[in-house]
Amino acid sequence: MSLRILTPDDVAALTALANGILPADARDAGAAAVNAGPAIAERVRQGAFENVYLTGLSTADELARTQFACPVPALNTAQLEELLTTLRDRAPAFFRQLRADVCARYLSDPAVWQRIGFPGPSSEQGGYPDFDQP
Repeated sequence: MSLRILTPDDVAALTALANGILPADARDAGAAAVNAGPAIAERVRQGAFENVYLTGLSTADELARTQFACPVPALNTAQLEELLTTLRDRAPAFFRQLRADVCARYLSDPAVWQRIGFPGPSSEQGGYPDFDQP
């Protein structure tokens, strides 16, 4: 059971941070394309890395308000990048978990596979017989 319920503000901050980890580009919407923030929030609600995320979100909010006088979701791209760099140094467990979860969510999406040219799980094709070839 959760020690603290994620508020809508927490989910918005988590979404902004996830989108900062994997921002949109000309190819796709990045983390937003796979709803990484809300999906991670749901996992946190179920207890996955709850303490890491709750502590990290609290730290992110405090830093955003101290450095930029606004909450995380209101940061512009440059401010968000600076905040993530600060979090990498001051809350490394949170930063690493967030980065891993965002990347895992993004790279597990079949639509992303098509965009990046990944043919899909090798088990569906009987393996990759030429895995050791360039």
